[in-house]
Amino acid sequence: MMILAGLAFLLATFQTVADPGDPVFGQGDRIAIVGNTFAERMQLDGQFESLLHAAHPGHRLSIRNFGWSGDEVSLQPRPLNFIGMKEWLSNHETDVIIACFGMNESYSGDDGLDGFSRDLDAWITTQRANTYNGSTPPRIILVSPIAHEDLGEPLPDGVEHNFILQRYVDAMRRAAVSHDLVFIDLFTPTREAMDRGEGPLTINGIHPNASGYRLAACSMAEQLDLLGRLGNDSSDGDAVQDQESQAAVRRAVLAKNQLFFQRWRPVNTEYVYGRRHEPYGSQNFPDEMKKLDELVSEADQVIWSLPPGDVTCEIQEEDY
Repeated sequence: MMILAGLAFLLATFQTVADPGDPVFGQGDRIAIVGNTFAERMQLDGQFESLLHAAHPGHRLSIRNFGWSGDEVSLQPRPLNFIGMKEWLSNHETDVIIACFGMNESYSGDDGLDGFSRDLDAWITTQRANTYNGSTPPRIILVSPIAHEDLGEPLPDGVEHNFILQRYVDAMRRAAVSHDLVFIDLFTPTREAMDRGEGPLTINGIHPNASGYRLAACSMAEQLDLLGRLGNDSSDGDAVQDQESQAAVRRAVLAKNQLFFQRWRPVNTEYVYGRRHEPYGSQNFPDEMKKLDELVSEADQVIWSLPPGDVTCEIQEEDY
């Protein structure tokens, strides 16, 4: 497969757009991933989250994925009486928000670009007016959409869409500059990889497969200036043991993500938040929700207890 060779080329040549300056993540940071389908499916992949832990051993990072397929910066429909995002971010005592928007909005074309820019500016302003951790506004990282991959018929080739996507990515970059935020450009590296024929990187042209998420995870790590924190040379250690350690961290991340998904988005919200949430009185499922919270916290402890090994960006490919 050409993907790993192309990834090495990318990491050697791609000039990062983000300039995080001081370390983006600190000891004990509580991180929230929000946004569209790209964000939501990150919890099923685990590669970027695993890299974050590997780059910050001993930091005890607590990461929660609040991504929801179809979410836009100004449109986030939820089930009846579902807890609002502000409350979720407060419950998590969020220090850092990783926000993935722009793909859905891009389908509004040039006509929707000005509205997207205004909505994104308003969203950033709103987030920074809050102190979810009780003391400081959240640090925000904006993540652009990936490029649209041509997978052949019957799917769209994405040529025209990529021209529009570029404009939305540029709008996100301008917003990041205006608000002094870290910006991660995934459009450029994924488009370059696609142009080199290093696919498939997506399942349908716009949503990454495992290889696409590996490329995205390593590009995000590079643009956040985290690659220097990773052990990229296994010559002094046991390469097999390193791979096993890395795989164990990823399995623990995926297990934690599954538990949190059950807590944040239970199967039938009608009985948790909706019209049937009080069949036996004013409180329903309090013990179950408390237990899930405990299980998720225990899952964090498992992740923190595992050695990351000598981690590289060549994360083992696992299609799902």
